[in-house]
Amino acid sequence: MKKNQCLTVALALVMMLSCFGVNVSAAEECLDAEETISVVRATGKFDMEVRANRTVKAGSSFPLEVGEVVTIKATYSPFSASVDFGLIAPDGLFYGLNTTTGSFDRSIEVTQRGHYYLAVRNNSSSVISVSGYVNY
Repeated sequence: MKKNQCLTVALALVMMLSCFGVNVSAAEECLDAEETISVVRATGKFDMEVRANRTVKAGSSFPLEVGEVVTIKATYSPFSASVDFGLIAPDGLFYGLNTTTGSFDRSIEVTQRGHYYLAVRNNSSSVISVSGYVNY
């Protein structure tokens, strides 16, 4: 009887936690800073492919205050690619951090008040597959 109660509680917790993820439906690709193709939501879970030497930017922004911290946790393949994960700030500049290990788990502290976009830049010569979470 006690095992059934523990199992019920565990399943209820799993169901509650699964409600917090939001799937990404599409991706926005930036050939330049001004050219866009499709859309990515910047909340919760994201999955995308980024072509060689391109940047994928979220289609929707999120408001942040000075001092707030955004955490990005992601993996990508091929692992040897050079990838920048970061934010496009209200001033229009991309503030990114580089990795070449196939994974990324870093936080970025915001220095400007305003709306920000999640962005991923592929610095390699091949397509990469990226998935992860952004928390803000």
